[in-house]
Order: sequence, then structure tokens, then C-alpha cells
Amino acid sequence: MLDNYCSDFLDKSNENYQLYEFLSATKRFIAWQVVAIFYSSLCLVKAYLYKKGMPINSINSHDKIKFYLSVETYTKTNNVLKYYEVLYRNSRDARYTNKKITQERLNYVLSNYNKVKELIEKNY
Repeated sequence: MLDNYCSDFLDKSNENYQLYEFLSATKRFIAWQVVAIFYSSLCLVKAYLYKKGMPINSINSHDKIKFYLSVETYTKTNNVLKYYEVLYRNSRDARYTNKKITQERLNYVLSNYNKVKELIEKNY
């Protein structure tokens, strides 16, 4: 059951990243590109944390995700939370504020996403 649960989150992560790629190809909706990237990382992190032993459905808030990233040995050692926080904050700005999301900011989000993905996949 756990393998299916993790696999479903990985599939959802890929789906969200594909949404980013689709939006990126249109050269529009930069704020929603940021949101799609964040949700891709969120699902990737959830799959990882569940695979590492966090109880199913124990991660039901962003605060809990950030907590687990700060205490799980590998993610703590590699400071995954630092990169994830960038994604989280930028996604919140994209959804809830009128701050402009520039291409430069999107590139910064992407670089942090790639770091989260690289670190998670190394130890998955």
C-alpha cells in the first residue's frame, strides 16, 4: 500500500511539472508556472517523507511538511528545507499577492526546484 501511495504522489508531481511545461510553452501565466512548480515539489517531498517512514496522512499541512524536512536526517543534513521554502514563499506570492512574478524570479524558483528534486532523488 505504501509503495502505491508514494507512487501516486510521484505521478502527481510529474503531472504538475508537465502543467508547468505546458504553461511555459505558451510564454504566459508565469505566476501559475510558479504554482505548478511548487506543487510538483510538494508531491515529490510528500512521496519522499512517506517512503522514509512518516505515517500516511500525517503530512496534512505545509507546517508539518516543513517540520519533517527539518528533522528527517537526510533532508536536514542537506538543508532541503531551504530550497523548499523558496518554492513555498514564491508560490504564496503568486497566489495571494499582487507582486509581479518576473522571468528572473521564475528562473530562481526553477533552480530551487531542481535542487529539491536532485536531493530527494539521490536518497529516494
